[in-house]
Amino acid sequence: MSETSGRSNSKLSDSSSVSEQQTADLSIFSGSFDGGVFSSNIPMFNFAGQGSQSALYSPHPFVKSNDPCRLTALTQSTPKEPMNLTPADFGLADFSVGSESFADFSANNSSFVGNFQSNVRSTRLLPAWAVDASGNIRDDLTLADVVLNGSLIDFAMDRTGVKFLERHFPAENDDEMRRILFDKLTEHSAVFTSLCRSAAGNFIIQKFVEHASLEEQDRLVETMSENGLIELCLDKFACRVVQLSIQKFDESIAMKLVEKISNLDFLPLCTDQCAIHVLQKVVKILPVSAWSFFVKFLCRDDNLMTVCQDKYGCRLVQQTIDKLSDNPKSTCFNTRLQLLHGLMTSVARNCFRLSSNEFANYVVQYVIKSSGVMEMYRDTIIEKCLLRNILSMSQDKYASHVIEGAFLFAPPHLLSEMMEEIFDGYVKDQETNRDALDILLFHQYGNYVIQQMISICISALLGKEERKMLPTEMRLYAKWFDRIKNRVNRHSSRLERFSSGKKIIESLQKLSVPMTMTNEPMPLWAVPTPLMDITAQFLNRENFQKQHSVFDD
Repeated sequence: MSETSGRSNSKLSDSSSVSEQQTADLSIFSGSFDGGVFSSNIPMFNFAGQGSQSALYSPHPFVKSNDPCRLTALTQSTPKEPMNLTPADFGLADFSVGSESFADFSANNSSFVGNFQSNVRSTRLLPAWAVDASGNIRDDLTLADVVLNGSLIDFAMDRTGVKFLERHFPAENDDEMRRILFDKLTEHSAVFTSLCRSAAGNFIIQKFVEHASLEEQDRLVETMSENGLIELCLDKFACRVVQLSIQKFDESIAMKLVEKISNLDFLPLCTDQCAIHVLQKVVKILPVSAWSFFVKFLCRDDNLMTVCQDKYGCRLVQQTIDKLSDNPKSTCFNTRLQLLHGLMTSVARNCFRLSSNEFANYVVQYVIKSSGVMEMYRDTIIEKCLLRNILSMSQDKYASHVIEGAFLFAPPHLLSEMMEEIFDGYVKDQETNRDALDILLFHQYGNYVIQQMISICISALLGKEERKMLPTEMRLYAKWFDRIKNRVNRHSSRLERFSSGKKIIESLQKLSVPMTMTNEPMPLWAVPTPLMDITAQFLNRENFQKQHSVFDD
C-alpha cells in the first residue's frame, strides 16, 4: 500500500501545519454522488471542493476551539446568510395547515416555523430574551411572558423549556391561561403532531392529557384521530401520549379512542415495538368489551401466526390469554371464557407451527404452564397435539422447549402416556437398531428432554412433589428412572464425550439408591413421608380422564 492511500492519511501527526491540513487529498470523494442517484431537489454537497456552482458547499477541516462545545474552521470563509428553508425545498410544495397556505401559516406562527427551520439545522435554541448571560432561563420569566412573546412552541420543543412549562402549568381547570395554552397547542394539527412526536414536546401534551376536563378529553381524541392515529401509535414518543390517554381519560372517552384504533390497519400495531405498548395498556386497563375485537382478530389463523411469530406480538398474546383467564368469579367471566375458548381453539389448531417458531413457541409454553381454568386447555393441547409427536418435536430447537414444559406440567395420566411413548411408542430404526430413547440421548436438543424426564423422576422419588404420591405411582416413577439409568449405563462411554452426556450422567448420580422394577413391596426410602402428607394436594383425575376434549363441541 502506498504512503498516500488507505488509512495512512487518515491520521495526521501532531506537528502537521494548518496549511498541510488544508491541502489534504479529498479526491477519494470525487464522483461519489451523482444526480442519477440523488434526483431530489435537496442541495447537493460537493465533498471534493470542486466545481464552480454557487449552490454547492465545500467543507473545511475543523479543530477544537477553546469552547469545548464548538468547532472552529481553520480557513476563513465568506459569511453566508441563514438558510431560509421552506417545505418546497424538501419537495413539499403543496404543504398546507388546515385552510392556510404555508406562507400564511408562517406569518401567523413564526415561532413554529422558526422551530421547523432550526430542526433542519439540528439546532433548537430558546429566544435570547428568555435566557440570562449563562444561558439559563431567567428567574423572573413568567408563563404569560412566553405566551405574549409568541415563544410557546419554542419552549415546548426545547428540553429545558418544556420543563419550565411543566413547572408553571396552571393547576386550576378554569384558569384562563390554561385555556390559552390548550388552544395554542391544539388548534393546528401540524403543531400538535410535531409536539406529540418530539422528544421534549410530548411531555407538555401528556401534562394536558393528565389534567384534561371531559370536554378537553373529547377534543384531544378528535385531534389525535384527525392527525393520523396510527402514526402516533407507531412513534416512540407519541405512543406515550396515546397510552396516557387510555389510562387517564374517562372510561367512555377512552373506549371511544380504542374504537378509532380498531378501525385502523391493525396488524402493524400488533408487531411494532412502540404500538405494542398502546395495545397492552388497552388490555390491562379497559374492560374486555372494549377490546373483544382484538381477540376475534387473533382467532383468524393467519393473524394469529403473524402476531405470535413476532417478538413483540407474542408478548401481547400471552397478556391477552392471562387477562381472559383471570378472576373466574367476576361477573363478565362468561364473556371472557367464550373469547378465550375461541382463541385457544385457534392456538390448538396451529400448535405445530407455533411450537417450532422462535417466538411463537412461548405462547404454547405459556398455555401449558398456566393454571386454573387454563388447565383444561393445557391437557387438551398435550393430548391432541403433542402425544404421538413427542419424538419429532423433541428434536426441534424451539418445539423441544414446549415438550419440556409439557413433561413438567402434565397431569399424572398424561405424564404416564408421554413417558411410555418415549420408552415403547416408536419402532426401532432397522438400520441402526436405535429406539426413541437412544436418539434423544445423543441429540443436541432431545437430550434436554431426557434431562427433564430424569429431573421429574428424581423429584418424585425424593419426596419433593407437592401432591400426595400413592405407592403405585412411586413404583412407576422408579420404573421410569431405572429404564433411563440402565440405558445411560449402556452408552456411558460415548455420552462422556459430550457435555450434555456428562450432565445426564451427573443428574442420575443424584439418586444413588438402587431402583426396583418388580411388584415387590416398595422400599422404605420411597414411602411418602409425613411432611409430604402435610403439603400434599390430592388431585382426583378419574373425572378428568372421562371427560371429553374442550374442543370436541
